[in-house]
Amino acid sequence: MQAVSIGGSIVVARMLGTGGKGLFTYAMAALALIVVFNGQSPAISWQYTRLHRSPSALLRTMLRVLIAASLLLIVALVITGWLVPSQHALLFVAAAAPFALFTQSATGFFLADSDVKSVNRQLLIASILPVLIYVPVLAVMHAGVIVLLAAWISGYVASAVYTAIRLRSYARATEGDDDGPLVKEQLRYGAQIGLANVVMFLNSRIDVFLIMFVLGQSALGVYSVGIGIGEMLFQLTRPMVQASFGRIARGNRAEAIAATAACMRHSVALTLAAALVIAALTPLLVPLVYGKAFAGAVLVTELLLPGIVAYSMMGALATFFAQQLGEPKVPLFLRLGSAIICAVVTVLALPRFGIAGGAVASSVSYIITFSLGAAYFCRQTGTSPVRLFVLSRSDLHPYRSMMTYALRFTR
Repeated sequence: MQAVSIGGSIVVARMLGTGGKGLFTYAMAALALIVVFNGQSPAISWQYTRLHRSPSALLRTMLRVLIAASLLLIVALVITGWLVPSQHALLFVAAAAPFALFTQSATGFFLADSDVKSVNRQLLIASILPVLIYVPVLAVMHAGVIVLLAAWISGYVASAVYTAIRLRSYARATEGDDDGPLVKEQLRYGAQIGLANVVMFLNSRIDVFLIMFVLGQSALGVYSVGIGIGEMLFQLTRPMVQASFGRIARGNRAEAIAATAACMRHSVALTLAAALVIAALTPLLVPLVYGKAFAGAVLVTELLLPGIVAYSMMGALATFFAQQLGEPKVPLFLRLGSAIICAVVTVLALPRFGIAGGAVASSVSYIITFSLGAAYFCRQTGTSPVRLFVLSRSDLHPYRSMMTYALRFTR
């Protein structure tokens, strides 16, 4: 999936230039902001695992909330995109949003049941299908950004169809709770998570919006390449958090602590090793692959890497705070403070340092968020910081097995 996404990004950059790449990045960022505000997925997981609510009742509640929210959202996006010339991309965001929200909400059921395969398939469909459509269209037919955005929407539509098929088993489950209390529970808990997610998103993407409005879409196009390269590291750690979600959310306290600490140890080891490789290769590959117009992305990537290594461990911490402790306000407060720091540093640094200032601001905010979160986790659980960062002998067994298998395969 990551390889296909990178290939698509290269084609977009080559065929549409910095301006087209920047506009596409802005549309994706706008949709991502909408999706992260939706707190239904963790709310459903919490109701399903901790409160033992009926899955069929939860599914009905999810659909009611989504339909009402989507209608209001579509109207707002269409009006803004139609009336404001610089915001026409929001018309495409309005078309993709209902399908993206439906798909994201349903992951609450899948993750609670440790059904990681379904979540992976959702992601595969939404990310790979559009690339398979727009790469030949852009490269061979020389289509424009409108065709690119239409192909992008198709991925969310297809993923939503797959999700609807997978949800049929939950719809057939036995009836349980009355829907009224479920709506209140879901909205209350989901609002806290949604607000925390928005703050988290702004902590990692407020620089994108500021660069778009201060420096323009061409500057954002260059900056987006640096972000894309650096954030490849997150793909090493997100699968671990997804696979451990059930143990962290449903396990007893000791199991949840152990799973969270293990995720963090492996995250820092994998991302640090990968960051060193990326730092060495980026100066050579970016101008060659994307073109000289994107050479400024090299510095952006290198400035982002320290923060990304630190922030790669936040997924496990946030899951522990929200699901095991039932305190979604903890990641909310951490990320709110960090987002404010990111915004302030970005505004101060952009006029003097350009897009490099945005990278510094993001990296600093990532490090601050993780440091405070790790300290709170250690204090609440009595866990030694060494358990969070240093691999044990038992941690190395999977890597040895992988190396052994790889060597046998190559022979």
